[in-house]
Amino acid sequence: MMNRRGLAIFLILLASSCVDRIIFDVDLPQQLPLVVSGYISNQPGPYTVYITSSFDTQSNVNLKTSVSAKQVTLSDELGNMEELVETETGVYQTIQTQGRVGGIYKLNIEMMDGSTYESIPDTLLAPGKIDSLYHVFNAEQDYTGAINYGFDISINAQGNEKNDLRYMWSMTGTFKANTQPWRYLPGQGSCYPIPDKLNKCNYIPLCTGLRNLASRNFIPNYPIDFEVIGPCECCTCWYQVFTTSPILSDDFFTAVSDYSELPIYRVPLNEWIFMFKIHIQVSQATLTDNTFRFFRSIRDQKDAIGSLFQPISGKVPSGFVQLSGAPAPISGIFYAAGISSNSMYITPYDVPGQIPIPVVNYEPRNNGPGQGWISCLELFPNATNVKPAFWED
Repeated sequence: MMNRRGLAIFLILLASSCVDRIIFDVDLPQQLPLVVSGYISNQPGPYTVYITSSFDTQSNVNLKTSVSAKQVTLSDELGNMEELVETETGVYQTIQTQGRVGGIYKLNIEMMDGSTYESIPDTLLAPGKIDSLYHVFNAEQDYTGAINYGFDISINAQGNEKNDLRYMWSMTGTFKANTQPWRYLPGQGSCYPIPDKLNKCNYIPLCTGLRNLASRNFIPNYPIDFEVIGPCECCTCWYQVFTTSPILSDDFFTAVSDYSELPIYRVPLNEWIFMFKIHIQVSQATLTDNTFRFFRSIRDQKDAIGSLFQPISGKVPSGFVQLSGAPAPISGIFYAAGISSNSMYITPYDVPGQIPIPVVNYEPRNNGPGQGWISCLELFPNATNVKPAFWED
């Protein structure tokens, strides 16, 4: 059974490798570029644009910083224009624009220092179709000889007949898990200050909805009394995992725009993902030549050595040009894509009966906390306690 630490590392690697979370190479370490990412599609908005300051691959500064712009504007070839709204630092969204097949879109960005940038115009092509999405349960043997069970996700798809086989596929998996942070008892937990009680510790996370009513702070063997003041807000969360790099149509040799048994992702059988079930959504994007080349360069660098920290297959091209201001580097892309998608759930009932499903051990281990004695918001990356709109209990 995979322990929590090992699975956390596994999920961090997956989360950090999402196609929409691209690490771009930096030409000059002392001059960190802006990084812009976003797209518009035929699917309903809002459409989101992210603006960050990239990190230096040659230094110890390894976190992106969100950056606010003075104005971010989306326009098309018909003269339609919308100024995007900043929902949080560096995150901009449309309100009314709806992408249309055949539309040519570009993004204009004016930064606080007056410098302006424009994305290379991109055409929204007609989407293809994912005919079927399915899974196959099997076992794989790793280099140590250990057997690992999981579900291989595959699709059958057809493209747009007018497109020259330029497609990209991606997968988002969403699963739900429960933890029991209220079990981290006094003497084992940290001091969580109670806002309305001076010098009083709660000893368990405040998000549990339990409050310590004891008249004084904890000392060994002194009883603590907890009162329920509200629901637990960190006992049930949802998490996401993603494909690790762009899956592009040139990976598969075919003379027609039909794809059969296309492998997308492998979902491991573990105690957290299959505590309930996992929702799988696979998307197929029809891309223009320019956008396809951009994502192909991302894929080639990642495939070359499995990391973009030391790329060996060339620079990632930028989808932006600078129009005014002191010269400053910019990376990233804003593109248009015809997108179709398909989804399904994989549940514990899909696991063959003779295969045991790992379970979370909440009991103390070696006089220490149980596996699930943690806020669900801290268990894995991409955690949310807000139930997704598509989730069916």
